[in-house]
Formats: sequence, structure tokens, C-alpha cells
Amino acid sequence: MVEAKTFLELTYLLGGFTPENIQSWVFVKSPLALHHWTMNVVEILLLIGAGWGLRFSIGRFRSGETIYLGFWLASVIFMLAIEVPVYFPELLGGQSTSLYFIHNEFTVNFFFGRAPLYIMGLYPALMFTSFALVRHLGLVSARFPLVSLAIAVGLVHHIFYEIFDQFGPQYRWWIWNYANFGATLASVPLGSVLGFAFAGPVGLTLAVGWLWRRELAQAPAPKQSASPWLPFLGRAIFAGLATPILMILIIPGTWFAVMGVDMTLEREQWSSWLVLASAGLLTLWQVARKTQWGLAGIRLFPVQYLGLFLAVFVGLWAFAWTDYRQAVAGITASGAPIGSLSYVCLCGLLGALLLMRRPKSAEDN
Repeated sequence: MVEAKTFLELTYLLGGFTPENIQSWVFVKSPLALHHWTMNVVEILLLIGAGWGLRFSIGRFRSGETIYLGFWLASVIFMLAIEVPVYFPELLGGQSTSLYFIHNEFTVNFFFGRAPLYIMGLYPALMFTSFALVRHLGLVSARFPLVSLAIAVGLVHHIFYEIFDQFGPQYRWWIWNYANFGATLASVPLGSVLGFAFAGPVGLTLAVGWLWRRELAQAPAPKQSASPWLPFLGRAIFAGLATPILMILIIPGTWFAVMGVDMTLEREQWSSWLVLASAGLLTLWQVARKTQWGLAGIRLFPVQYLGLFLAVFVGLWAFAWTDYRQAVAGITASGAPIGSLSYVCLCGLLGALLLMRRPKSAEDN
């Protein structure tokens, strides 16, 4: 049986750590001294996405659509609310072995080496961009607008996130503390496949959508001479803080616990895949009904950035192919676990298909 590891034990297994760095609240490391060059690529890619999304959301805010900037800010608050407590379980009354994972050292790091800057960019880069793409495509049911919107954002985010999530462990971007998880998809725990990749963005969309429900239900409000910043920031902060609670409520394991049913590996597997398959069918049904083939949105931020994201990861996976193919029992020659390339290909195909769709116009119906 695999034993749970402490932070220091995991840093030893992960490699790439400088002991004096993890004594600092914040530190900067030379980008030339990272464990692997792919780490430079992903941090640049995700920070570009976060900054690009912020620019896009500010532009929409100035035109009267405040929900975009609210979502972007709420995603950052959600990141702080969910990630930071996970880094320090002992501060919440847990054991030092209760860690779920640790990140390797990237160029800029916070919280004593626990939180790389690129992870802070990951949430707005992918969650916000998934939200913007779903809004662009109009994947919303008239009968259940908020729920259908949240499910679509969760599914789109899952598609792109898993391309990243299945790659990272192979080049030691992070390491999982497997003893604290149950079932896995290759090297990735289903807790991440379902929780971080799907349930998190669903919860965030529900929270933001409820607080901005008037804006979702009607055309953008006219631009005002003075923006009510305090209530606006309050809503964004509240949405971000509420998201972890909604995320936990969405995960099947919560309901198994409420009903007093043991979460076996088999139950975790079928319940997780049932949730994802249902979300996939519902969202693809909306795609078929509300969109058609076309590249009319090729100049829009979400289409351009997610296209860039796919292109970069096609290159990364092509580079990783040799090590992946030569892995024995799921472990490369360097001792790192591999992800599921078949699932990545499925996600990549679905992602590419989404980017080649455009909303149906009134004349198309």
C-alpha cells in the first residue's frame, strides 16, 4: 500500500527544489534553472491567457458587460480559497501527510514554494476563457439558462484542462500524493479529473451567474459614468469564496458520504464518469442545436487563445511522445508517471471542433 508523504518527502521525489527557497514567502528563480524547459512554456502560456483575459474583460466592462470582469476576479479569489488551504493542511487541523499534491519550483513562487505564479494564472486563463467561449457560442438552454451555462463551462474547461493535467506529471510540473486519492485516470486522480477540471468551473459559473443573473437575462446594460466598484468587488469576492462550497456539493463523493455509503474505487469511477458523460451529452446537444460550422469567431479572444493553447500542447505532446512510448508500467525512464494520451486526444479533438463552430444566426434557424 502506498504511504502518504509530507511536503519535504514530496519535494525530494519531485526534484528541482532549492532548500533555502522554501523558507521564503515569495522568491524568484532563474527561468534557466527550472527542472525542465517545458515548465517555461506552460507558465508563459498561462500567464498570457490570464493577462489577455483580463484585457478582454476590462474592455467588456467598459461597454457595460460587468459579468466578464466579475468572473475573472472571482476565478482568482476561488484559486486562493481552494489552493492555499490545500498547501497547508496542518493549519486546518489535518496531518502533515494530508497534502494532495505539491508544485515544482517555477520562475515566480509564493507561499514558501507552494504556489507558482503560473498556477494563479491557470484559473483565469482556462476557466474565464471557457466561460467566454460558451457565452460566444450561446450554449444555454432557455428553460434552465444558468444550470446549462454552468454545465457547458464545466465541460469546455474539462476538455482543455485535461490536456494540461495529463501532461504535467510526466515532466514533474507537480507530484500527486497518491495515498490520499482513490481511482485514477492513468497518473491523474479522478478527484482532479472531476473536481478541479469540471466541478470547480461549474460552481464558479453558478456563483457568478446567480450574482449577475440580471445581466445574463438581458442585453448589456448601458455604460455608466461612474461604476459602483464596492458592490461589484463584493460580488466577485463572494462568488469566489462560495465556489469551493458549490464545488464540494457537485462531487458525487459528497452525496455518498451524506447517504452513509462507502466510496469504493468502483463507485468513484462509475459516478465520476456518469457525471462527465451526462455533462458531455447535454453540452454537445446544445452545440448541435445552437451552433454550426464556421470560423466567424476566429478573431475573438476565447477562440484565439484556446487555439493557441491547443497548438502549444500539440507541440508539447509531440515532444513527449518518445518518453511516453518507452514508459514501462506507466513510468518513464526518469521515473515520472505518464498521463492518458488517448483521453488527451479525445479532449483535443472535441476542443478543436468547438473552436470551429459559430453561433447560428436568425436566418439559419
